[in-house]
Amino acid sequence: MALRRFYSEIKGLKVKEVPNHVKPMLSLDYVKKAVQRGMDNYHAKYIETSSVEPLFHVCFGGMIFSYLVALPEERRHLEHQQHAKEHGILFGGFCLRQCGSQCVEFVFWDFDLVRHCAG
Repeated sequence: MALRRFYSEIKGLKVKEVPNHVKPMLSLDYVKKAVQRGMDNYHAKYIETSSVEPLFHVCFGGMIFSYLVALPEERRHLEHQQHAKEHGILFGGFCLRQCGSQCVEFVFWDFDLVRHCAG
């Protein structure tokens, strides 16, 4: 909604006039007022009406935040797992490549049988 309003404001301007129009919007005072306006609108829409939606916003926001925080570590684990599968390396210190007359490999955390060959 705000982007649509901003676009309609600059649509009629010439290219040379756009920086002079945008520059006041980038000031610290303007940003503070815009945030305060947004908070006032949120309070009027959800808090004063005794809506349960702010609770949902907190719950879903917390889930999204925790997912984003954990994402880099999960990506590292997946890359490490892919590297291990490519090179035949097993994790957890278990290496069951040759066990008697059988060759057995498994991924420690998946407990999937990757390769089973008679030797």
